[in-house]
Amino acid sequence: MNLSKLKIAGIALGMLFLYSCKDDENMTPSLTITPNAGDEKMVEIYDEVALSGSATVSDPNAQVTYQWAFNNVPSGSNATIMDATTLTPSFIPDVEGDYILDFMVKVGDQTMTDMVTVSADDPVFALADQMGRPTINTVFNYFGDADAKNGYNQVIPTEGSANATPFKGILDALQSYIGLDASAYNNVLGLDNSTTSGILAVDVLNCNITAPSTYGPSDLDNPQPFVNVLNGRKLQDDIIDVTLILAFAGNDLSALNDVQKGLISDNVQENDKSFNNEFPYVAAPH
Repeated sequence: MNLSKLKIAGIALGMLFLYSCKDDENMTPSLTITPNAGDEKMVEIYDEVALSGSATVSDPNAQVTYQWAFNNVPSGSNATIMDATTLTPSFIPDVEGDYILDFMVKVGDQTMTDMVTVSADDPVFALADQMGRPTINTVFNYFGDADAKNGYNQVIPTEGSANATPFKGILDALQSYIGLDASAYNNVLGLDNSTTSGILAVDVLNCNITAPSTYGPSDLDNPQPFVNVLNGRKLQDDIIDVTLILAFAGNDLSALNDVQKGLISDNVQENDKSFNNEFPYVAAPH
């Protein structure tokens, strides 16, 4: 081979080497994305669930974005994910069942996903006794001695219904005494004495957790059980007055006679000391 051919071959080889190096510089290195949605959880409905994701990306300089989404939720659930584009979102399960969530980690046009399951249980609470009933024991304390009253207070709700007849008897007697027709009496909730007595005797509180807690009606012209009346109670609710209203006011608060007006309140408007902000929330003693 002569010198000219060697020079041409050398130039071609050099150019090939340069182009090969340039191509290597432009190649994107293999990227590894490993998402971790965290451990499975067992919770109770309406408890806030704090999620904790993590991700390993082989390129420390890569721009990483995160996204959580429900893959599946129990039928009827309206749960939503808060802070869904962070590593630590949260949600509140509102229906019993399994909530399956996707945790997506995206870098450029690459996305990897991991899943986690949160199982929500609807707890069943059992009432051991009926202690702490100031409305019933103050307004309708017809049992006489302490042993009889304590025996009633400590009965379980399923057995309490046996006392409905005495409750109706005391309601009938008190209303008749002030000139009301007990057989035709209906209270502001539209309940007659038989129905009211059954509620008082069993003492099981139905609670609508989507409505505010309220013992007395917030709208006396439109009382709605478990919405604006008898839906749990706050410490400041005047439970004695509400019970007296149910017993003696009838179903028309605008048409009370003088006797009824004197019977529907104990005239104690509020607690004389502030309630505490921590459980059990009672006021400090004098």
